[in-house]
Amino acid sequence: MSEGKIYQLIDQKRVFLRQATKDYATGGNDMLDDINSALQEAKNELTHNLELASCLKEDDETAYQRECINMYSVWYEKWFGKP
Repeated sequence: MSEGKIYQLIDQKRVFLRQATKDYATGGNDMLDDINSALQEAKNELTHNLELASCLKEDDETAYQRECINMYSVWYEKWFGKP
């Protein structure tokens, strides 16, 4: 499974930071670790919510779609703010 462009960017920045001065690299890697942790948390939360919503799919496809859209909207607002 591909992790996507954001993870590729983080990996590229880590390579750059390894070549930078020690103090700069340490701070930058700490920042990337924080970002990586937040992304993993967001991904886990979205996956969990979709798994919960899938229980509705067997009974009512419309309710499932409505719940997915509502859940995604709440998740998006939490992680990215109001669009």
